[in-house]
Amino acid sequence: MRNVFIGITLLVFVITGCQSNNNIEEVINNHNDIQNLEGLKKFVENVNNQNQAEINYVQYGIEGQRGVRTLTFNGEKINVSHSVDGDFIEEFNCNDFIVKTEEDVKKYILSQCTGDFNGDFELLSAPNKDE
Repeated sequence: MRNVFIGITLLVFVITGCQSNNNIEEVINNHNDIQNLEGLKKFVENVNNQNQAEINYVQYGIEGQRGVRTLTFNGEKINVSHSVDGDFIEEFNCNDFIVKTEEDVKKYILSQCTGDFNGDFELLSAPNKDE
């Protein structure tokens, strides 16, 4: 009976451990139909407060390709890892995340990036809705 209990306990730990990797919050941009923009705002707030954070920015291509940029903030820099349909494309680091408001658009910009991409990278432009 004790061995059965230990086996079940180990199985629960394995299942829980496997699931935890899939719990990264996602912002989805499907041809300018943006879902969970609040998640991106929360990520930017964490960066500004120097709190570690991670988020996936998912963008779909014309033919349905699934592009994923995983943004990981370690308290100092933002690491961006980009893949399309599971194939690695590029990786770079950025010093800051800036939100610019221009008339009716908010731009989410990764700034001072180095690596496979250098300079400022506009991640997303979204309609500026009164909050």
